[in-house]
Amino acid sequence: MSKRKRPEPKSSSSGINEDEKNILGLIRSKQGMGATTYEMRTATKIQPTLVTRAVASLKKSNLIKEVPNMNNKGIKHFLAVEFQPCKELTGGDWYIDGALDVSKIEGLKEICVRILERLKSKVVTLDVIYSYFEKASSDADKLSREQTREILKNLVLDNVVMEVKSNGLTDFSATRIGEICYKLTGKKSGGGEVRDGGFASVPCGACPHIGLCTPDGVISPTTCVYFQKWLDF
Repeated sequence: MSKRKRPEPKSSSSGINEDEKNILGLIRSKQGMGATTYEMRTATKIQPTLVTRAVASLKKSNLIKEVPNMNNKGIKHFLAVEFQPCKELTGGDWYIDGALDVSKIEGLKEICVRILERLKSKVVTLDVIYSYFEKASSDADKLSREQTREILKNLVLDNVVMEVKSNGLTDFSATRIGEICYKLTGKKSGGGEVRDGGFASVPCGACPHIGLCTPDGVISPTTCVYFQKWLDF
């Protein structure tokens, strides 16, 4: 009598038909990007109705999952369950399960404002703010340089922070001329204290001779080299 073959252990994809195997193989090959039904049809040459049927069966078998494309919500991508969607689908670092993580963004904005409040200098560069987030004790508060830039840009849109170019004078003495810097606006934020307005960034705001400055005097805005440098930037 011939020996009976030992049955092979069943895989999670056992029991699916040939069309489903081909489509599942394609989806797995796309990893975190997954595949659309259009891509399935063109790559496998399977008829549209059979693709629809196969996708429904694979979803029911918990072999694939449907993920919306946040950049184009009219397109659905299908991923193998073992993969996480890539940033191109989720919308970036600020999304969780397809939804904008507003609470995280607002929390990081508050931290950024507190950092600016604690710093002695009135203007800081992106790298200075980034260094604080990089050293954060909580992993949730650690940001990349680009993420830090995005938080600052968000604060600029909120008119809580202003973006200015360094002129190398007064508050900008520690930065390179032309370098992009950030400072708090005169609006209330964080602790609620009113901050310096836009005049603080003008050389006149820190000039000890401003009381002697007149349009036709020896000290005049028209002959002031510092004021002209500020205008150039």
